[in-house]
Amino acid sequence: MRRCFIHIGNFKTGSTSLQSFLYLNRTALKRVKFELINERNYFKNTIHNQYLYKYFEKKNFKKIKNYFSKVKTKTDLIISSEFFSCFSYDTEKIQYLKKTISKLGFRPIIIFYYRSDKSYLYSLYAQQMTQRKKIDLDNVFEFKNKIEKHHYYVNKKNKYYFMSQKYNLNNKKIIKNWIKVFKKDFFYIYFNKDNNEKLFLDFLKILGIKNVFDFEFPTKKNITRRIKFWNFKRIFYYMYLNYYQDKIFKKDELKIE
Repeated sequence: MRRCFIHIGNFKTGSTSLQSFLYLNRTALKRVKFELINERNYFKNTIHNQYLYKYFEKKNFKKIKNYFSKVKTKTDLIISSEFFSCFSYDTEKIQYLKKTISKLGFRPIIIFYYRSDKSYLYSLYAQQMTQRKKIDLDNVFEFKNKIEKHHYYVNKKNKYYFMSQKYNLNNKKIIKNWIKVFKKDFFYIYFNKDNNEKLFLDFLKILGIKNVFDFEFPTKKNITRRIKFWNFKRIFYYMYLNYYQDKIFKKDELKIE
């Protein structure tokens, strides 16, 4: 049975970098018998399977089947969308994902990156701030209160997104739910935000690819920005969310030993 490797995120764990890496090396992956399905949308020079996530969320088997019909070769498949991590607190949806992929003739294998550093909540809030012209942004206090209450965050639905994203954050619960369904076909990896190359090497290792010299690694761009008033506000957000992250989560809820 062909394998279908599904990278599910989590959010803020280098998903965009990994998706760029996969796109950059799509020819090299073909040579070692891996196929990508890419969507023609606003994502450029990267792969992203956001629409496939939408079809699974709606349980639209007809569109899912049609989506997989794009694969013309008999090779293994790689799919990537951090939106799949939105299923992480819902074992029924996780089971539907496994059952459907298996029905289509693939053995689904899940790859999940988790994060536990002290700037995790701030990184998530900073992502929301970059979209503040498109969404109704919760202030930092509302953001913290939602996470404190639920251990996840849901942004406000708007015309730019087909649904609100559910950012699940309790790594212990996430891993437990996916393992319950996928068992040995679920891999979880610690995301080190200071080592992009490890992100790629860990992924290739799970694929079983040993000759990494055939692969090109994207360069990380460092952009120097002027200090503005908004940056001073960010310093407060950073300190505030760092402080409350330790209070909201128990030690073993984020950091998996």
